[in-house]
Amino acid sequence: AYYGNYLRWFEASRAQYLRDTGRSYAEVEARFDLMLPVSEAHVRYRRPARYEDVVIVEARMTELGWASLRFEYEVRRGTELLADGWTVHACIDREGRVRRFPREVIALLGGRLPS
Repeated sequence: AYYGNYLRWFEASRAQYLRDTGRSYAEVEARFDLMLPVSEAHVRYRRPARYEDVVIVEARMTELGWASLRFEYEVRRGTELLADGWTVHACIDREGRVRRFPREVIALLGGRLPS
């Protein structure tokens, strides 16, 4: 598989993570007037995926701050780990200014803010 596809797979699994909370990315952005752009990304390639391999990508939110969050990912073919990585996302308004997460978004994500 093309190495850049892993970041696309990360994005698709992150979108599914949000859908599993009952809302889509688009709904969260529109309802709360925010955007969650990627500010950092990392992929560690461990084994190659090949054409027509069926892969499973798991996303989990591992950190939630006042204005950022982090997802970690694993890409597997069966039980074999092909890649892992993470992305960090900033919470910004439509003008690109950093803003705090609304409490409703924090609750939706099931997170707790740092003390």
